[in-house]
Amino acid sequence: MEEKRMNTRHPGIELRLAQLFKDKKNLVISAVDHVVEYGDQPGLEKVEDAIKNCRTTDALLLPRFMLERNWPLFAEAPAPVPVVRINWSASFYYPLEYREGFTTIATTVEEAVRAGAGAVICSLFLEEKDDRARETRNVEIFTEVVRQKERLGIPLIGECYVVEHKEKTPSEVHAKVKRISRIMAEMGADLIKTFYTGPKFSEVIENTPVPVFTIGADKLNTDLEVLKKAADSVNAGARGIIFGRNIFMAKNPVRLIDALNAVINNGMNPDAALKKFRL
Repeated sequence: MEEKRMNTRHPGIELRLAQLFKDKKNLVISAVDHVVEYGDQPGLEKVEDAIKNCRTTDALLLPRFMLERNWPLFAEAPAPVPVVRINWSASFYYPLEYREGFTTIATTVEEAVRAGAGAVICSLFLEEKDDRARETRNVEIFTEVVRQKERLGIPLIGECYVVEHKEKTPSEVHAKVKRISRIMAEMGADLIKTFYTGPKFSEVIENTPVPVFTIGADKLNTDLEVLKKAADSVNAGARGIIFGRNIFMAKNPVRLIDALNAVINNGMNPDAALKKFRL
């Protein structure tokens, strides 16, 4: 499968992407940004411990002020590249079961860079309900983030999260992911974070002209399921995974990260990796 190219409009973006990928083909990325969206997430009560457990990942998604409070944890190797979340969206506010994708810029790209971010992430919510005005506003917000990251030379991960994925058929989720991933890439996202959609996921990869990463979405029951999902993702053409709870809530996150790297970069069978890394 043809390797995807990152956007190449800005030398600062290219430099930071090279620093992110280093000499690796596929990346293991985690996320501890859940609490900026809904405030209460098991496993993030003591966020310093969660960050330490994720120190051997390639990058870590987190809010700006969490990075500012914990910057020393990113100052010495091994340390992941900090990726700061730009948007806050009502559809992520699970305690009140909001569904509509009202979105705002909670942190500017300049603020994220000043805090030490090596990349930023922003969601784009489309096709949730027949509200063309709101969705046009969401596009306006996303493209403003693109302009900000272009001015400052920092990579942007575009996030396609299908809030209503449990209410849709697998085919509907796949079609939406395929459409929105392409839209974000054409609007200027340098990388894409989205759902793994099953056997047809290679169609998403083929339709998206920048590297794609898959998410854990729901908390999986076993480390083996996590490894298999990662293997399926890269076998379909993804450039890695962005797993939050499936890494920081694992019984042994450090060994799981090693196993994930063995699976997605060395081609190790998930069952063999489970055994080798004593998971």
